[in-house]
Amino acid sequence: MIHVNVTTVALSFLVLVLVVATQWRLAHSVYLSILCTLLYNFFFLPPVGTLTIADPQNWVTLSVFLGTSVLVSQLSESERRQKELSEQRRGEVERLYEFSQQLLLHEDLRALARTAPSIAAKVFDLRAVALYVTGQDAAYYSDPENELLPAIELKQVAQSSETGARRVDGGIVLPLVFGMQSAGALAMVNGVYSQEMYEAIGGLVAIALERAAALERTSHMEATREGERLRSALLDSVTHELRTPLTAIRAAATTLIGHPTLPEAERNEMYAVVDEESLRLDRLIGEAVEMAQLDSAGLHVRPQPENVHELIDAVLQEEQARLRGRVVEVRIPETLPPVPMDQGLVRRVLRHLIENALKYSPAKSPVEITAEVADERLLVHIADHGMGIDQSEQPFIFDKFFRGSSQRDRVEGSGMGLAIAKAILTAHGGGIKVRSEPGRGAVFSFWLPLSRPV
Repeated sequence: MIHVNVTTVALSFLVLVLVVATQWRLAHSVYLSILCTLLYNFFFLPPVGTLTIADPQNWVTLSVFLGTSVLVSQLSESERRQKELSEQRRGEVERLYEFSQQLLLHEDLRALARTAPSIAAKVFDLRAVALYVTGQDAAYYSDPENELLPAIELKQVAQSSETGARRVDGGIVLPLVFGMQSAGALAMVNGVYSQEMYEAIGGLVAIALERAAALERTSHMEATREGERLRSALLDSVTHELRTPLTAIRAAATTLIGHPTLPEAERNEMYAVVDEESLRLDRLIGEAVEMAQLDSAGLHVRPQPENVHELIDAVLQEEQARLRGRVVEVRIPETLPPVPMDQGLVRRVLRHLIENALKYSPAKSPVEITAEVADERLLVHIADHGMGIDQSEQPFIFDKFFRGSSQRDRVEGSGMGLAIAKAILTAHGGGIKVRSEPGRGAVFSFWLPLSRPV
């Protein structure tokens, strides 16, 4: 008969129980522990072949073996539960993170309130979610056919002094509190989460609602400030620009009325002053109306293929009176393809840029107009040899009513031309930029796509 070390057998059984305990539930390992105890008693403890225990010390051995097996099983089960709990918590944290990221995509309060219940239902596998927003006095539902709670009851929850999640009619409802203020109430159904998890969901929704409301308040404040700034700029423009031609017209009219015997040459000069200043006044008012139209209704671009060279020639013909003998060098390749554009709008852009180059450069210096095709775009460059634009002012040169500090009192203008040009080009899917160094002139470059924007 082969001699077997009973200690080795006991340890082998114990290892087997440990392996089963780590792979299956506590019941399996306890069952195996009892089975291993019986087998150990039957085959290895005298009298062998029976379940009888002759030596009282063997009772101690069996008890220790069984106790150790059960203890190891319980420890393994506890470890498994901790692991499962950790995995559950990790999954909940991942869902909370995903939920917060999706909420952050919405900056508009109404859009956030409408979509938050659907996002929560999708991310947390909830059958239905209802959200009441105090600031809007309205309720939103992820499932229109399942309202969970009427809006009046959600409002009562939001206004109640109770805090924390509680169960109502098979669902979970909790007030959304941010600081000391109530942001609303949230109701959920068919969830398998802890109360802390529901409160975390409610906290994220409350933060998102408060963030969206704060952004709206900030936007309104910015809009108000911008409106005040534009109003001040417009008043400044009216004061400095519109008053000048009006003063000249009034002075000429007063001279004509007060001196009926004025020589013909001087009388014609006064007539010319009235005519020029009237045209100037009409142009300033026209730019203001044009800018107001761009702001209120936007632009309706109707692009058609146009020849760039012919368009520039037409604009130069229109500006003959303003050119007054100025040299304009046009260098445009004959091979340029037709470009889709709204001819009337792009003529305005060219007119504004050419007038700008004439106003801000010496009377005897040339203005250069070139064009090229690059990166599927038509590029048009209009260069002058004036004083240039200060580096600190270039980022603002396309803002409405902005005028360079060095030229504000020396050159007439409303500061609207470049803003109008930028709005027109943006509507075409193009853009405009400036390159300038003080004392070396400026180059305005605008571009239009060669294919019609979709």
